[in-house]
Amino acid sequence: MLCADAPIGVLDAGFGGYTVVKELQKILPNENIMFYGDGKNQPYGNRSKRVILDLIHQCLAFFQEKNVKVVAVGCNTISTLIDEYQDEFPFKIISIVRAGSDTVIKLHPKKIILFSTVFTAQSGCYEQYIHTACPDIQVIPRGSKWLARLIEDGDFDLNKIEHEIQNVLDDTIAQQPDIDSLILGCTHFPLVKDIIQDIYPNLKYLINPAVAQAMQVKEYLLQVNGLRKDGDGSIHIYTTSDCDVYTNMAKLLGLHVTSPVSLVPAPVPLKE
Repeated sequence: MLCADAPIGVLDAGFGGYTVVKELQKILPNENIMFYGDGKNQPYGNRSKRVILDLIHQCLAFFQEKNVKVVAVGCNTISTLIDEYQDEFPFKIISIVRAGSDTVIKLHPKKIILFSTVFTAQSGCYEQYIHTACPDIQVIPRGSKWLARLIEDGDFDLNKIEHEIQNVLDDTIAQQPDIDSLILGCTHFPLVKDIIQDIYPNLKYLINPAVAQAMQVKEYLLQVNGLRKDGDGSIHIYTTSDCDVYTNMAKLLGLHVTSPVSLVPAPVPLKE
């Protein structure tokens, strides 16, 4: 039986998943949250499917040891492959790609840019989910190889960030001025949402899938009577990377962190 006091796990290849934690803390203030960011191996989106699958398995095994009650995958690249493990672990796994796709289906734009890592853009995962319900929505994938890494480095070099955004999106937006919607298809990207909006003011909708994903976590816990109803929620952050960077970014985003960030051994990637 699911234990209501068990933590919610949030998984990301870096600290982009903080955007998921922020939404969870808004709507589930009583819950204990356990965040795991594999910053050492980030970005996953530049790796092969075989290597990513093995890294994911190691991350999920970490959560199994911690006895979490549900895992929100706060990484679009991981979410493209997470169905491979839905039945292997004793907890529900909630995909941010599915959550983001559900938001697009409700919005129902004629055209929408999927702005993501290269792997997510090439996977066709968003298109698959969206077109199952709405085959008339045109999804235009555009993958950035470096934006997640530039954000993860923590120094927020605006010149480099703006250059990478424009390098990936300028041609598409210039050639198709009727596009008014964009999926922030990497959980790092909401951290530069304002920059994207400033560069492309004609984009009316910048969809952050973390909002819908947090709501899906709540709905699942309601269904299984797994909500923690009393007490203040906590957050414990684990990273395979720089604890100071993760601490500073948590403060920058206004996360209510209740204990020091913990450094843990990184998953070991398979040799290509």
